[in-house]
Amino acid sequence: MTAPGRGAGPGADADADRAARLGRARKLFQSGQIAACWQEIAPLIALRDLTRAEAEALDFLRLGCALYRQGDLEAARALNASLPVERLTTLRYRLALRQRDPATARRLRRAPGNGPREQADFRTSAGLHALWAGRCSSGFALYAARHNAINFPRVLSAPLTHAPLPEDPGNDCDMIVLEQGLGEVLFHLAHIRAEGRHAHSSFTGQTKYAPLIRRYLSQARFVPFDQLSPGPAHLAGDFVARAWRRCGRIAPDRMLDSPTRHAFDLPIFGICWRGGSGQNRREERHIPLPFLLDMLPMGARYLALQHDLTGAERKILLADPRCAVPLGDISRNPVTTIDMIRPLAGVISVDSANWHMAGFCDVPLLAVMNRTAHWFWGRGADAASVFASATTVPKPQLTAEVIAPWVAARSADWQARPIRPLGARPRRRDPQRHAVNQPIFICGLPRSGTSLCTRVLASQGLWLGETIPAGPDNPTGFFENRRLRETVLKPTLAALGADPRGIAPLPRTEALPPHPDLARLMKTAIRTEGYNGDAPWGFKDPKLTLLWPLFARAFPAALWVIVRRDRDKVLTSMARASFLRMHSTSPEYWVPFCNAYDSRLRALADSGASVIEVDAGPVLAGDPGGLKTVCRRAGLGFDRPSAERATGPEAQSPPASKQ
Repeated sequence: MTAPGRGAGPGADADADRAARLGRARKLFQSGQIAACWQEIAPLIALRDLTRAEAEALDFLRLGCALYRQGDLEAARALNASLPVERLTTLRYRLALRQRDPATARRLRRAPGNGPREQADFRTSAGLHALWAGRCSSGFALYAARHNAINFPRVLSAPLTHAPLPEDPGNDCDMIVLEQGLGEVLFHLAHIRAEGRHAHSSFTGQTKYAPLIRRYLSQARFVPFDQLSPGPAHLAGDFVARAWRRCGRIAPDRMLDSPTRHAFDLPIFGICWRGGSGQNRREERHIPLPFLLDMLPMGARYLALQHDLTGAERKILLADPRCAVPLGDISRNPVTTIDMIRPLAGVISVDSANWHMAGFCDVPLLAVMNRTAHWFWGRGADAASVFASATTVPKPQLTAEVIAPWVAARSADWQARPIRPLGARPRRRDPQRHAVNQPIFICGLPRSGTSLCTRVLASQGLWLGETIPAGPDNPTGFFENRRLRETVLKPTLAALGADPRGIAPLPRTEALPPHPDLARLMKTAIRTEGYNGDAPWGFKDPKLTLLWPLFARAFPAALWVIVRRDRDKVLTSMARASFLRMHSTSPEYWVPFCNAYDSRLRALADSGASVIEVDAGPVLAGDPGGLKTVCRRAGLGFDRPSAERATGPEAQSPPASKQ
């Protein structure tokens, strides 16, 4: 007879089934799918013929599920009390605290085999338990042991030794370790910045946090793990405890950033439906995307802030005309993600990392609070206790009727938000290290004279890199950087579902999703070609007209040159160009195309970006004087004889610019 729960088949098949179940359960538990893990292990609990290894694995999973309030909690409590103290000691201690079982907790804590790391883990668990209960004085004192705890991420690299944070900031050491996830790092940095004592200190942590130091503590130094020297270091989280002892508040005294709105922005709401870390992706920190989309008002637009977007979720979002997906990896650089959030009208999120990124910029936040809330939010589990811009909604109470008025109110607030200009471009070029952030972008209608104008600018020292060589349509060269065109501009158009050649279909400029990697890709490309900042650099392509909001955000200090030419001459030239004749040789065909480009150029001119409009007519006639202002604003000289030579038919496409 088959043992209960083993299913049909010989004993070997039942053994394989148990092993498979336990294997699936482990993976589910590690990925935070705790309820699904319980469903896998529940049929195994009644079995009596488990091997010792199987029984121990099952015990771990039963206790782990109970820690997240899943499964038979009373049976887990009894199991926790009955197991020998040397098994799963630290996990069981945390469970005993959560289940209010002081006798088991005391027995585990006093087990003779416990060493320093076990004791540190007990203190850390007890500290977290106290902080959740609002007992901050004892909680922070115990939580300070986390650097040596077993069930807590290791934050101290080998060369560093832990230095307790003194009460007097004047006695602090120089090195500070950024610990835990992005949300916690931002929270800790806000406290450190508010103290004002570590503007020139050194920080270490995950490499992705280096941009945060450059942004918010610009005179401080970030040291990668592999470049650390031996010495003492404070843990960043302990600054929260010191602030609490000083002022009695867990919330920092100030923000890190501020919301923005540019003339070309629209009211868009960020959405995130799943917790970010492995621990936080358990079911209680997840709203299935289709259900969230069903709750969102039809009249608004939404941007996905989910860093671990699945293929199925991407398809759902792209099929919804209200939604957009960023064009790059939003987990690579938290600063670019923060800058993507700052113009938003609001953020609706289950994930607390987005709460911190929005909240510390004072961007409105609808915080969907889970049952197990972080101690940051206080005993009331309210994000507004930290962020004045937050509205907290318990996840079971999130409905369309709750979201709609919040979205309407935040949209009205966004309309009243002051319009800010893009980063001002200095009248004279900044020092060498800033030149890379101040490109000259040359755009306009195809066949409007952009190549000729760029040729003149190149003759005055504008760095262009390796450009597209001359051809029948441009016998002196196109003056377009090949690498930027082929690896950045055209792939971006393709990713938007538009024609990479910029003809048809065109992308909707007002609906462009953010491209957080754009500046990095552009800078990497030009540096690969040898650009070192000794001269201003430029990129010419009429297709920039179609994507200008993306490039304006990536390079707010850019100088934009819009090249204009008599419309009839443009239409005639387009009808004759070999790369356009495949569509039509009739000028009439190209009228609406030109109108589409022109509407985007007008929006660029009115956007607040640094824009100079140039009439290509005189330049085509041999008079480059209209480009003198461009040269001055770009930090170039203007030598009229060489500029005039560049307008002549004998001028040739330059070799690849090298420095």
